Amino acid sequence: MKVAIVLLDYFRHTFTDQAIDGFHKGNYPFDLFTIDRLGIAAALNEGIDKTRDYDAVAFCGNDIQMPENWLAMAVNHIKAIPETGMCGIHCVESLPSIELVNGLQVHPTWAPFGNVVVPRKAIDAVGYFNEAYDPYGMQDSDYGFRLNALGFYSYYMNGLKSNHLGHDVGEQTEYRIMKDNGLRRCGEIWDKYITQYKESNNYTIK
Repeated sequence: MKVAIVLLDYFRHTFTDQAIDGFHKGNYPFDLFTIDRLGIAAALNEGIDKTRDYDAVAFCGNDIQMPENWLAMAVNHIKAIPETGMCGIHCVESLPSIELVNGLQVHPTWAPFGNVVVPRKAIDAVGYFNEAYDPYGMQDSDYGFRLNALGFYSYYMNGLKSNHLGHDVGEQTEYRIMKDNGLRRCGEIWDKYITQYKESNNYTIK
């Protein structure tokens, strides 16, 4: 399986080197594509365009450090669970209960938070991230919702935890203010597009 890592590396580069070091702990070969642009969904979509020849794509932030063997395990899970949507590495949110799927223990969730590995089959089905949430918002939840609606299965791998180096809630940096402003408006955007997806029965963005 040929794997690409798309690294979102906009504006704040404090932890970038540590994030990249973590990629090499994955014990699996990859090609790295670094995207430095405003707008998380737009950056993710640029990554999708640049990695169309890959069998799976890891979408990663520049402030999350990955654990040992993460990428080899993700490839194994994607091969064992053909309906994989987003294969997540647990980071900061609560961890759902365990399910046994095709011999592997996973924590099912329709939208994993943090770094995820997405197989080409899922990307081709669901298309792009929704840029209406940019510069920051619920683009990952939106993507997971659409994958779930299309019949894909998303989860966290069991026994792995990444480290969120860039925790900045409550700070008043320019970067944090941008994130907070995005979060304040994302509920309205979410309601609009979830309704639109359901009414049109179209969950793909091309």
